[in-house]
Amino acid sequence: MRTPRRIEHADGMTEALRQRILAGCHYGTLKAGDRLSSLRDVAAEFYTNPRAVMAAYRRLAAEGLVRIRPRSGVFVHSPRREEARQPDVVAWMVELFLRGLARGIPPAELVLQARACLDIASVRVGCVECNHDQLYALCQQARCDYGFDAVAIDTDALAGGRTPLAMGSVDLLLTTRFHGEEAQQLGRQLRCPVLVATLDPAFITEVRRLHAAGPVWWVCTDPRFAAKLPRMFPGGMVRPVVLGRRPPDHIPPAHMVYATRRAADRLPRGWRDGRVVTITRVFSEETSRSLLAFLIGKRLQRARGPSRRRREPSRAQQ
Repeated sequence: MRTPRRIEHADGMTEALRQRILAGCHYGTLKAGDRLSSLRDVAAEFYTNPRAVMAAYRRLAAEGLVRIRPRSGVFVHSPRREEARQPDVVAWMVELFLRGLARGIPPAELVLQARACLDIASVRVGCVECNHDQLYALCQQARCDYGFDAVAIDTDALAGGRTPLAMGSVDLLLTTRFHGEEAQQLGRQLRCPVLVATLDPAFITEVRRLHAAGPVWWVCTDPRFAAKLPRMFPGGMVRPVVLGRRPPDHIPPAHMVYATRRAADRLPRGWRDGRVVTITRVFSEETSRSLLAFLIGKRLQRARGPSRRRREPSRAQQ
């Protein structure tokens, strides 16, 4: 049973509901058209009255986040993706150009620098993990969200201090907290930096909420990931299912199902009417900031070219 928590101000109530809905939409536990908790249930949870909850929902409806249907309830509303993104993108770009002007960089020059960050040859990241599911997720996020040339490095290939020859040279190693030591050792051998990714706190909160609501079935492709799940989510009611070893059709219809990105790509289209949680982005803001800083810094360095580097004195000469 949830412990009621007091929200002192209407703004606090609205923000709490807004973050819950946004997190649910981002992590796949809520979709457009889903009915939200009743006014009475939310009022009991936040130790307030239903009128205050309705006022908060009305504010969210004015933002386009929810839709209120009289006598039916409150439902998640999601405008078309292009409509939702465009105003934000315009505001972000205006802010970026204004910051550039404040530092003496006109928009035209800032555009050239932005192209240098995006158009120069790829930067390679080696993703270090112990199973195919997490390797796939790390590589996909590094490649699709940030533009890295990502290569998977299975920790089994590092046994005995070996360096996998097939992976070639890498500029950065990316791993999780479970394999930081192995990645650091490999980083010393390859003379490249190591980034231990941390998870988005909203993701942790959402997973804990799922586990508190009942058993969560995790569909994956690698038995090593299934064996690792209890360490990843201690105390949670985890029910792993490895594709190819056991069919997922035995999962009770009412139970929550999570599929790793690799497993989701292998499930039949429309399985369970698409009501399967697949989390595509889990990096914390700190990790995202570190990845972008490394990527942009490396590309700008390469954009200067060898002639620029020759003109700059080395550290030994300074």
